[in-house]
Order: sequence, then C-alpha cells, then structure tokens
Amino acid sequence: MLTVKHITLLLLSLCLVAFCAQSTADDHNINSNQNHFLLQKVAQAPQVTNKDSHWLQLFEQPGNSQHYYLANKQGQIYQLEQDNPKSTALLLDLPQLMPKKSVLSLNAFTLHPNFSKLDQAGYATFYTAHVENHLKDSKVKRLHEPDISMTLSYDAVVTEWQLTADKQVNLSQKREVLRVAIPSAENGIKQLSFNPYSKSWHEDFSQLYISLSQSQALKQYPLYSGVILRIHPQKSASHSYTVSHSNPYYANEKIEKAIYLLGAGKIQQFIWPQKHSTRLLISHLYDSNNTWRQLLSYNDAGDDWREQAPKEYIYQSEAALSANSLLVYRGQNAPALRNKLLLLTQNKQHWQLHSLSDELTSSETAPDKNSANQQPDGVTLTKIEWQLKQPALLARQLSLYRDNRGELLFFNKDTGAIYQLFQQEGQGLPENKPSVLGGITFFFIIMLGLLSGYIFYQINISKNSAKALVRREFSNLSLTKDELSLKLFRRHQHEAEKIIALADIHQCQLLLGDLAIATINTTLGHGFNNQQEQKLREIFHIEQIDKMIDGKVRRISLVINTTDKTNHTICLYLRKGSDRITKNSYFEVVDEVINWCWIIAKGINKEQTELRAIQKPTLAAVEISQAEHKSLDNTPLHTQAATIRPATHSPLAIVSSEQLETDEPSKPQGTIDNPEPYTDHNNSTLAQTTAKVETDLVNAIEKLVKLQQQGFLSADEFAQAKAKLLASLQNTE
Repeated sequence: MLTVKHITLLLLSLCLVAFCAQSTADDHNINSNQNHFLLQKVAQAPQVTNKDSHWLQLFEQPGNSQHYYLANKQGQIYQLEQDNPKSTALLLDLPQLMPKKSVLSLNAFTLHPNFSKLDQAGYATFYTAHVENHLKDSKVKRLHEPDISMTLSYDAVVTEWQLTADKQVNLSQKREVLRVAIPSAENGIKQLSFNPYSKSWHEDFSQLYISLSQSQALKQYPLYSGVILRIHPQKSASHSYTVSHSNPYYANEKIEKAIYLLGAGKIQQFIWPQKHSTRLLISHLYDSNNTWRQLLSYNDAGDDWREQAPKEYIYQSEAALSANSLLVYRGQNAPALRNKLLLLTQNKQHWQLHSLSDELTSSETAPDKNSANQQPDGVTLTKIEWQLKQPALLARQLSLYRDNRGELLFFNKDTGAIYQLFQQEGQGLPENKPSVLGGITFFFIIMLGLLSGYIFYQINISKNSAKALVRREFSNLSLTKDELSLKLFRRHQHEAEKIIALADIHQCQLLLGDLAIATINTTLGHGFNNQQEQKLREIFHIEQIDKMIDGKVRRISLVINTTDKTNHTICLYLRKGSDRITKNSYFEVVDEVINWCWIIAKGINKEQTELRAIQKPTLAAVEISQAEHKSLDNTPLHTQAATIRPATHSPLAIVSSEQLETDEPSKPQGTIDNPEPYTDHNNSTLAQTTAKVETDLVNAIEKLVKLQQQGFLSADEFAQAKAKLLASLQNTE
C-alpha cells in the first residue's frame, strides 16, 4: 500500500531521473544490446597444459564445416572434429621434428588458398612460422641486413608442409621457404596470410604476406623496422621462393625486394577490409617520439613509416590490442553486424565488441583526448555493439575468427571453447531520434509513467514476478494431427494461440538460461544426431546437480524463428530458487525438448539428421529418487511428521514430488508423450526398481531421524515407523 513516505521518495527520484534523462537513454542503448545476441558452443579444443604456452590460431578446414585446425605456441597443430572432441588428433609436433630441439615457439600458421582444391597447386598445403636458435656452423641462407655488425642469434623460419591422402603430414615433402635472421625471439614472424578475396586470375593470387615485428635496437634498418613481406612461396629452379616484380621495392638496392611495407613498429594483425582492393588495414603499436600508440592504419604498397607516422588511420588508443581481434563480418547469423568492421577490446574484466567507422583520421587532424569523438578509454570513432558479460567469455585471451560461411566465432584461448554468434531475430533496436518534447513535458511524462508503474508493481507484479516471464511467453507446444505443424499454447490455455507449419520454420534454438546449447536450421551441419543428444543430456545433468540458491533462475526454452523473420519463445521450464513455476519436472522437460529437437530437425533439415537410436538414455533410479527427495525436503516438517505418524497414517506413505505440485491444467491435447525407455534385458527394469526402493528407504530413515531429533516424532512413533519401513522392504523383495 502506498504511503506519504513512498510518494515523497518517488517524486525525489523523478527529479533525478529527469535531470539525467539523456545519459540514462544512452546507457539504455548500450545495455539493451546485452540480450541482442546469443552464443552457441560449437567445439572444444584440448586445454593447453604448459603454462608458458597458449593457443595461437584457429582455422576451419575449407570445404568441411565440422573440422578445425588449431595451433599453439608450443609448436603443436591439432585436427579437431566439431561433434566429437574425443577424436582430436595431433597433426604436427614441430619440436619433435627439428634437430636438437632448437624450436623455441610457433608464431603463425595458415592454409594455402587452394588447400581444398584437388589437382591444384597448393592442395593440402599449409605453412608455419617458428623461431629457433641459429646454429653457428649452419650454412643455411638467411635474409638479413648486410650492414649490421651485431650477432643475430635467432632465426624466424617459414616452412611448407603437405598432407597425405589420409590427412597426415607428409614429412618427406617438408620444405623450408624463408629464413630471416632476427636479434631476439620476440622479433619473430607474427602472421602469415593470403589475400582471401584474391582469385586465381588475379596477379597477387597465392602470394604470401608475412609480418615481421620491429626490433627496437635495429629499427633504423628497413628489415627490422616492422615490415610486411610479400612473396610467392612456390619453389623455383634456384630459389625456395620468388618475389613479384610488382613489389614496391623490387628495384631498390637499399631495401630488401620482398618488403611490401616498412616502419610499422610492432605489427599485431593485418586484414583486407575490402573485397576488391589490395589495401591493407594494420593493427600495430607505433613508436612516436618514444610514446607507443595503438593504431589501426590503412596503407598502400610502398608506405614507409620510419620517419613519418601513418597519414590515415581509423582508430587510436593508449591500450594495446590483442592478436586476432579485428575482422569484417560478412555472415548471415547476425544481420545487425553484417559488412561491419568489428574490433574486440577488453575493458577491465569484460570484453566488448565494437564496430568501427571507416571515416579516416589524419595525423595532422587527430582528435584531442577531450574531443566529442573520443571515448573515455581512448578509443576513437567506435560504437559498442555488444558487451560480452557471459561467464563463458570471461577470459584473459579471447579472439575473433570467421568460419567457412563467414560466421563469427569467439575462441576462448584459456579454456579452448569455440562459440558461434547468433542474433535473435525480431529483436533489433530502433535508431535514436531527437526528442520533439520540451524538458518540462518530458519530466511530467516520466513522472506519470513511473508513478503508474509503481502502483501497478505494488498491486500485482511484486507478488507474481517469477510468473510474469511465463505469462509473456508460450508455455507449451504440440504437433497437429497431420504432424505437419506446431501448436503453441499460453499458460493455462487449452486452445492453441499460434499454429506454425514445420515448413515455415527457419531455425530452432534450445536455450538453457540465455545460452544457446543447440541450434537447428536448414544449413549444412545444423541438423541433429545421437551424439548431439548425448551431449545435451550431459549439459542438462551438470546443470541439474548445480545447487539452486535463493534468487537463482533455471530456465529451459525453445526459440523458433520462422521464414517471415518473427520468433516465438516457448518457456517449458522455469524455477527460481526453491520455487518451480512450470508444472513439469526438470527430467520430464529435458526429455521433451530433446524430442522436439529430433522432430524439428527431421522436418526442416532431414538430410543432416540421423536416424534416432532405439535406446534412449535414461536417468538412473538413484537420480530420480534423489530429485524427488529434494521436493520432500521443502515440505513443512509437521506435515511430514503427520504423513508418516503410524497412529494416523497406516500404512506409511512417502509423499512424492507430484503430490506436492500446485494444481495445474492438464497438457493440451496432441502433446507428444515421452517414449517409454527401451531395455535390452528384462532384469534391467527390475534392477532399477530395486535401486529406487533402496534409495527411498535410506532417504526415509534419514527423514525419520531428523523428525525425531526436532521433536516431531516420539520414540515409540519413530520405532513403529522404522519397523514398517523395513517390513515394506522385505515385502518388496
């Protein structure tokens, strides 16, 4: 009930809201994006056990959407199957192949653009770049600056490898492409890349771009000033590689002809931001008057930044960026990000996904730190698209990648988990528009709205807050009689509010909380199979054994997207703390949602959906009994005592979780029932029944002891109840 105190406090808060309205609106635009996207875990790499090593790069195998190649700093490259993490195989162990174990670290890895094209030059070919100690008696030719007098004790080496027909490394085909003399292990090659937009008829097709980081002590020498090299890695008659005549310094005797750009400082990453341009966008730390600045700079072939800073850049910051944090998104799963230049940064504990403006800033007109275009952390001309606060992405090392279809992947290098990004369709945010109302009118509108909302909250919402979510969403679904459509039901309704044809479903996602744990759509690799079912059951099992505390919410939902770009959310299970809002138990809902995954996958992507195994994984009798016992624990003790007291209740009745449920309407007609568990032997069912009885007995005796200790049962009542329990066990046997 509202009091004078409540109204006074409300009016004071309204004054503060009106005063800060604009900043609040800006914050809302940022926070509203938090649920705009969903993540789905698609693969799990093995965790790196060496504390001095970490994952470097991730590539999806061209032509195969379910296999990845991963390289770590320790010098190992793995093959990873998306649906079967246990089949992860070691493809290459570089330290074991080199003489005297001279390899210090693997720094870069890339696939030839013809990697998946049979009978083409470069088929099944990949390249690595590592750092090794230089052997004093070695006569191997090295690329270096001839005027340097100091000893260069390390080599940065580019090696070509080929796979056999059974996807194993052919050691007899190993070939050294390039060797660069470097002063320290930190000055090695940081990136190997081919232009992804170059076609076989283009002049720069299959030219390998190589970034070599700056050596601070030798930065006046072109080769060690922070360069990008460009070579043809194919072997010629007398050389292990060739240099195109179109290289900008090919005819310059003072500069190595393989150099494409120089003076860039510490190069972290470079990409091709435009499809039909050879212009690079470089992420690098640039030393200007002994002050390091993080820049994203456009370059043209032949740029020399040793004496003059880059003329055109789109980003600068005082904080350094991580490797693999920059890309242009060209996929379909997140329309709001399509064709945007994306940048991943870390702000305190959380990562942020920015989109960058392509507006160029020159060094002469760089904005001040207090200018309107400057963010508080020093980032210029960016927009925060998403704040990544999911626990799965709380990592020291997080990287951005694209798969074969251009979709966005997040690679948690700490845990080895790989996630794919999805946008919730129909959840787009409107563009900000300037207000046409004056300040006073705006103040009274806010005051009236908040006052009305507060009254409504006091009367209704505060008592039913946990059920509000279920009311807003669908709570059940079933198949029509012809099994060609889905019927969606609201809470407490027996008539379907919405009917959706299976043929009109574009995508279905299974959510556990806010995390998508399964995605079914019409694209390759997004059907359903028995391995995925088992994986889902393991995820649900881990979630179920996690302790529910006050305020914690456990939710299982299906999100169905249709071809008309609308989405429908069906909340099948919702529990907050010890209060379960939905009717069906957790185990029933798990079976139900997995059944729906099979049905929908078969309806919209039959080619990518396996035949379901006859034997469905079932829960052990012990787990079922323990789950029921948890419900019993929530019953008032005096009620439990009355239930088992021999004087008033004989024979002894154990209250099941179903008896404690609130009255709810029955399932709508047409709802699919869970299939009966299949057993291979008649003894299996008997064993489960026996196990359940024994577990119930232990739980019941523990409860009797607790009730007697707290004074709800006398000694005689305890003895009689215990005797009845033991007698019931003998009768069962």
